Amino acid sequence: MRQHAIKRQSLLVLAMTATFAFGAANAQVPGKVQSKHDAVEKADVAAGNAMQARDSAASAELAAEAAVQTREQGAATARGAIAAQATSQQAERAAADARSAAQQAIRAADDARSAQAAAVSGSNPAGAAVQARAAMNEARTANAVAADAGSVARAAAAATAEANRLPDRVVAPPSDGRNVDFAALDHDGDGAISREESRAHAALSANFLAVDVNADGRISVDEVNGWRR
Repeated sequence: MRQHAIKRQSLLVLAMTATFAFGAANAQVPGKVQSKHDAVEKADVAAGNAMQARDSAASAELAAEAAVQTREQGAATARGAIAAQATSQQAERAAADARSAAQQAIRAADDARSAQAAAVSGSNPAGAAVQARAAMNEARTANAVAADAGSVARAAAAATAEANRLPDRVVAPPSDGRNVDFAALDHDGDGAISREESRAHAALSANFLAVDVNADGRISVDEVNGWRR
């Protein structure tokens, strides 16, 4: 009687163990399927970011080419020529940055596709999905860098065209137009007024390139004082 009870208890333990193992195996199936799905999704996002980064790089290239062509047409004044040289070089640097970022995005997208393939056919889809996510994030970051560089290149090309038309003398602003509260305009407190910050002062913004004597894209206190004389 005691032996029968022991046998029944052993069979019960075996049955429970088998049930647990079967349930665990079933639980892994949805996890693997989800990991594969995640890897595919992340790879698609990475590819989309790489495509956008390529577009940004192409736009930056066109802007840089336009800036160089504008510079080569010749500026109206010597000061304009200096400014055009500086801004066209800025456009070229931005285009190079955009190209580099686009290449990084493409590499990240390729890594994401490799991770996707590993998730679909490999034995560790969860690990491959993590790799795909990391590659997607890298492609997304590179895309943002390329987009920023494209914006800089386009702005620099526009500034080159503006520099070519720079007159010999600074256009006289209204009677009190040269009163500049430097600290108030220098919003980020970096000791210089950027093109964007100058927009809060109509006369200064209109004469930005003329006031920016060294053509570095920033107006210093000395340059403002020189303009006000």
